[in-house]
Amino acid sequence: MPIQKITREEIISKCVERFRTHGFHSSTMSDLAEVCGLQKGSFYHYFTSKDEILEEGLKQMSAYFQEHIFAIAYNDHLPPKKRMKSMLQKHTAMMLHKHGGCIVANIATEALHTNPDVKPLLVEVSDNWHAALRYILQSSYTAKAAEIRAWRIIQDIEGAIMLTRLYGKETFIKQALQRSVEYCDGETAESAKRV
Repeated sequence: MPIQKITREEIISKCVERFRTHGFHSSTMSDLAEVCGLQKGSFYHYFTSKDEILEEGLKQMSAYFQEHIFAIAYNDHLPPKKRMKSMLQKHTAMMLHKHGGCIVANIATEALHTNPDVKPLLVEVSDNWHAALRYILQSSYTAKAAEIRAWRIIQDIEGAIMLTRLYGKETFIKQALQRSVEYCDGETAESAKRV
């Protein structure tokens, strides 16, 4: 195999995709070198272990989400409903249209018990997502109510992503997105639905 010119960031991205599609434990260093077009010996020049690649990949992914997805929540020029819808549509599109689904959920279920060092990175992504949702919801709720509803949205969206992938029906995610956007209407709309 000819030696390829590839950046460290490109290696991380390709390896994260491999983890997403084939699993962390099922991916060997040889597999990772191959997806990057590198010989195994050359690959060790960049990274010494899968754990190191995973940590760097989660940091890269966290930065991407913060800059390109969660940042939408803080654009006060848009109304809350539009921010909520835009942010969640962009997030769910990534999770549904990338083979393998949500890397955070995958790593949390597969590798967290054997790689405890990644827990703070996974928590950081979740906390940033929660903070973005909470920020949008604070225009309609008290701080505590916004915090609770933000966690509900994350639970609803993650469950809907899993069910959409499992059953191949976009109805699950469409309904979760609609419910999440409706939270922006505040207590009045929510109370009316319960009656």
